[in-house]
Amino acid sequence: MPRNLRFPAVLASLVLVTTACNWPWQNDAAVEDSAPETLPFDEGTDEQPGETTTTTATLTDDEEVGTIEVGQAQGPDNLTRQPVTPLDIPSSPTTRPNSGSDSSSSNPPATENTGTTSTPTTSSTTPTTTAPTTAAPTTATPTTAAPTTVAPTTAPTVPTTTVPTTAVPTTAVPTTAVPTTAAPTTTTTAAPAGPVLVWSEEFNSLNTNKWKLEHSTYGDGGRTLQCYTPQQATVSGGSLVLTAEKRTETCPNSSPYGSTRDYTSGMVRSKGVTFSPGQRIVYRVKLTPNDDANQGGLWPSLWASGWAGGGWPAGGEWDGFEVMTAVDPARTVFGLHYANSLGNHAKSSKAIYSNQNFSANWHILEFDYGLDGVMTWRMDGQIMTEQSNLDTLQGWPAPFDQSMTELKINLALGGNPGPLDDRALPATYEVDYVRIYDLP
Repeated sequence: MPRNLRFPAVLASLVLVTTACNWPWQNDAAVEDSAPETLPFDEGTDEQPGETTTTTATLTDDEEVGTIEVGQAQGPDNLTRQPVTPLDIPSSPTTRPNSGSDSSSSNPPATENTGTTSTPTTSSTTPTTTAPTTAAPTTATPTTAAPTTVAPTTAPTVPTTTVPTTAVPTTAVPTTAVPTTAAPTTTTTAAPAGPVLVWSEEFNSLNTNKWKLEHSTYGDGGRTLQCYTPQQATVSGGSLVLTAEKRTETCPNSSPYGSTRDYTSGMVRSKGVTFSPGQRIVYRVKLTPNDDANQGGLWPSLWASGWAGGGWPAGGEWDGFEVMTAVDPARTVFGLHYANSLGNHAKSSKAIYSNQNFSANWHILEFDYGLDGVMTWRMDGQIMTEQSNLDTLQGWPAPFDQSMTELKINLALGGNPGPLDDRALPATYEVDYVRIYDLP
């Protein structure tokens, strides 16, 4: 029945019930037997536990007279209702407004009705009360609450044990400490193992505080043909460039062979640099003739002399390298000049022949001025020669136990090695750098 029609129907039922109260019940047992023992919820309606429940009262002549509100359900204990009897009907509307009272859940017939109908009422109440009291839903709900206890017990235990025990930072990172093992050990060992750079000239410019530009016929002792002029020594592309040309020049100095020469070239001398025993000198050089096949008479070199005093050759001469193309353009010479024990000029040198002209490539040349009196020359990473225990006037290793105070870089022409071929000119001799290292 729609909710908006229930109240009028209840009023009508009350009128009918009041009238019926004056009628003697012809067959109480029949009424009780015909009334349902419990009132299950009608799944076809929208009534649920906690809403007002209606009960149908049936007369002996099976005529439906209306519906009566018995009470309001409070929970699982009130899911059933007693059959409505004439004596109980008046009390039900009286207690209906107090839907939350205990009267409907704790044996209402025994409390409210003490009349003659108490016996049948009680008998029907007993089975009715027992069924809902043991209802499975009431007991099942608290029993299933066990997950609440299990979850917290398991959850805290797992994270607490796993995370600290497997702590990655504690085990891996500190133990494999890379900085402690690799970096310090490598750096400390490598530094003293190799040579240490102490002086260098990269020739980014021509610094006249470090280099003197020659202007003379220096080299008359070797009967060379050039007059060195300052303009023949320049810097280009990060290299010192000495250029030899056929051009008449007059040098300021006097010479037994004349001061005016038909050829000119370039030469520089170092200023303020020393090269001492226990050091290594490294230089990168390139010779470029005008005609590679006809380049006779070119004489490039890097050398030093006279540092020990007493003139030449007693004061010593070191030839870092020299190439005399008039002899062989594929031949490179490394050596020393000195005065022997008799006071005569002597030399100890080695000529290295290559399968191509020296002018074909750039070359890196090195010389180790040994503290132990061992002199070592290298070219392009290979040892060319070693010199030691020579018969010098001063006794070995003198004069090769003192610092060289002047380095000479020059491109001489002609002279004692052989004639100059004009087809070789103009020619250039380039020096990329000169570097001095302390040996370990």
